Amino acid sequence: MKKLIRLLILSTIIVSVLASCSLFNNTAEANVAQATPALPAVVTIELTVQADTSVPFTTAGQVIKYNYNVKNTSSITAPGPVTVAGAACPEVNTVGNHDAVLDVNETVTCTSSYAITQADLNKGSVTSIVTASVNGINSNQVTTTVATVPPVILKLTKTANPVTYDRVGQTVTYTYVITNSGASTLGPAQFVVTDAGISAPINCGEATLSLASNSTVTCSAVYTITQANLDAGTVTTNAIASGGGVAPSQPASATITKGAIVQPTSNLTVGSTIQHKVVEGEWLWQIARCYGADPAKVVQANLQLSNPALIKKDSIVTVPNIGSAGKIYGPPCVGTHTVQTGDTWSSIALKYNADAIVLQMVNSSALTVGGTLKVPLNSAGVKTSTGVTGNCVDLTRSLKLVNLNAIPTHFNVCGATDASGKMKIGTIKVYQRPEDIATGGLLQDITVTVETATTINDPNSLLVGDMNYDGNDDFRIVKLLPASGNIPYLYYIFDPATRNFVYNKAYENITSPEFPGNSEIRSKWHESATKSGIDTYTIANNTPKLTKRETWEAINATQARHLVTVFNADGTNSITLDETVALPIP
Repeated sequence: MKKLIRLLILSTIIVSVLASCSLFNNTAEANVAQATPALPAVVTIELTVQADTSVPFTTAGQVIKYNYNVKNTSSITAPGPVTVAGAACPEVNTVGNHDAVLDVNETVTCTSSYAITQADLNKGSVTSIVTASVNGINSNQVTTTVATVPPVILKLTKTANPVTYDRVGQTVTYTYVITNSGASTLGPAQFVVTDAGISAPINCGEATLSLASNSTVTCSAVYTITQANLDAGTVTTNAIASGGGVAPSQPASATITKGAIVQPTSNLTVGSTIQHKVVEGEWLWQIARCYGADPAKVVQANLQLSNPALIKKDSIVTVPNIGSAGKIYGPPCVGTHTVQTGDTWSSIALKYNADAIVLQMVNSSALTVGGTLKVPLNSAGVKTSTGVTGNCVDLTRSLKLVNLNAIPTHFNVCGATDASGKMKIGTIKVYQRPEDIATGGLLQDITVTVETATTINDPNSLLVGDMNYDGNDDFRIVKLLPASGNIPYLYYIFDPATRNFVYNKAYENITSPEFPGNSEIRSKWHESATKSGIDTYTIANNTPKLTKRETWEAINATQARHLVTVFNADGTNSITLDETVALPIP
């Protein structure tokens, strides 16, 4: 019995152990981590671009050829096709192992061509941004810039006066002439000369200058000789012109050389006044330069001359304060030069220490080998005073006057300027370079007696045009800028008899004028938001007369009354039209 009991107990233990082992094994299996399925490989496409730049791109229509290399840089294949926008791509089965997929490290090369435009040349480059695609899988984006050679439209010449130097502190004047050699007008813009020898850029002309085809603008800068220049023996610096939205000019240089400056001897006393007997070919402003005097002051000293630009041989003129505006050279004041092969206006001017612009204006004909030129000796560097002080703005306009070509005219406007940039005008000095050459140029000081408040640096603040229909340009200047838009002006009408501009009060009611021709002026005005009009003036004997008034006045939300009133020569007037018109009114 005991043996039976021990056997049953042993059997129970064995079963329990076996059961325990089974439970243990199940738990161990449950705790084993399951393996993560492998992620699919990602296709990566690499794009590189090459542009053929073996030749310079200088002309519109030239073709840039591009190669686009599309490479499978991943570890798996990518089915075709390969595409690049705007390019021709071969089939995938034409490369590598010639199957239908882009295999690992296989490359397809696509090609395209681009014809350069004039805008690309002007800009100086062509830029493209491209992405390749293989069966909808995009590559990296590639930006490619190919340089073009912009056309040189701005031409620059640079001259120096004097061309030799002998001491520290001596000044040399560089003169720059910018020419628009293109077919289209450049600007309005600020044209600038940057000279390696001058510390700051030089503005040429006004900030709103429009430079027509083949036209020029001139500016200058002063260079001061240093000890290093004396030690070196020569000074040469390059200058470049820019502006007008085109490429910069080619570099222009001028060389000055160390050496003694030979000056004519003179026993005349600086500051003295002399009496000069006019020689054939001389003119008043050149005589002033001859003695280093201010031409404007010489004009003022000779009020006996009815026209300072026209003087006769053997007449006597007064030259005050000699040496005040330059060196005293003394006679001869005018010489001659026979044109040689290779001569230029600048080279001739340098030879005689003459102002190149005055030289060219004196001799209206072109340079002809063997021809004889009149030369304004020693005219370089003598400045004409503006005769005004204070806050000034120099505005240049082109005037058309009878018997005088359209030439730049300076309006030196001066007065007190407030913080907002508006000016109360005090004086206007009108002067022209043709005064330098005895062709009847303008030289006039105007005192403004009418109260003004104008933004004088606005290019529209001073306008020129024939305002009395006599063939001569006049000028008007903005009096003020009212909120109503009815812009009043001060009108100065040119008097051919005195060659002066005369303030004309009869014009003062003409606001925002238009000059349509037929001796008429149209003046637009607004009385209120609901009433406006146009006045028509007819010019007779330099006087504008109101001959017609046309008005529009709103009478309700959709209609306005339109009246036309005619003013007769006898002082009467009559309404010739009275109608109802639809809004809006003009």
